[in-house]
Amino acid sequence: LQRSNPSSIFCRNWVCATEECCVPAQTCATLPASSCPAGTLLLKNKASKYCPARVCTAKHCCLPAPTCATVPSCPRYHLLRSNASSIFCRSWVCNFAECCSPVPTCTTVTCPAKTVPFPNPSSTFCRGLECTAEECCAPVPTCAMMTCPVKTVPFPNASSVFCRGLECTAEECCAPALTCAKFASCPKNHLVRSNSSSIFCRAGVCTSEECCIPGADSDGSVKSGRLEVGQDSGPGNGALAHSCRGMLCPNGMRILVSSTRCASRACKVEECCGGSA
Repeated sequence: LQRSNPSSIFCRNWVCATEECCVPAQTCATLPASSCPAGTLLLKNKASKYCPARVCTAKHCCLPAPTCATVPSCPRYHLLRSNASSIFCRSWVCNFAECCSPVPTCTTVTCPAKTVPFPNPSSTFCRGLECTAEECCAPVPTCAMMTCPVKTVPFPNASSVFCRGLECTAEECCAPALTCAKFASCPKNHLVRSNSSSIFCRAGVCTSEECCIPGADSDGSVKSGRLEVGQDSGPGNGALAHSCRGMLCPNGMRILVSSTRCASRACKVEECCGGSA
């Protein structure tokens, strides 16, 4: 470039020489990288790029920087940032740290009401840069899906009882089953079964179908709950006095003499019944 004060420089000969009147042009290497505005970078060949003016400027030496849209792919469990095309890289080759984000896991999601997280949320990777409830949460099961173990029964309204995890437990859904031991609502001409304390009812309330049988037990004795039918508890008879009074005879038979005392605590059919009804 011609020197800045050529009119005041007198040459040594009638023909001026280059070294007298000119100075080497500056290259873009003399421009600090920080002089390039945002989104631009200093030329790769800055040392060989000569500026047309005496001082290099960003106009001469800076070009638009590449964006993350130029990154072909991200490493495993990483995704390209959603605004990749507007992210300018800090060098002429973009790197993963600038352009890729770790794939989030389900630990970043708070599951909504009536849903629970899938197992191992920290190792469940989502499809996008933000996890969704559909990816990470499952509907809370209800007790309607639970099969209660032996000697227990489902709570009422099982379909509206929500469990705490992905699988319901007996503790959440089942109650101890009632037995027929305290059942006192057998219909007329029916008796509580003799093994009532070991008969577990199917629901929260026992029924006569489960706890009662018609007439006498199979061994001929007549029992009702904890007391024997036929026990005469009237005045003056004593706690252990048993008679045929109140005996339920099988079909086709009748009580012979209601005041007959039985040989044991439980009256038997052959002691009290006979003839035709």
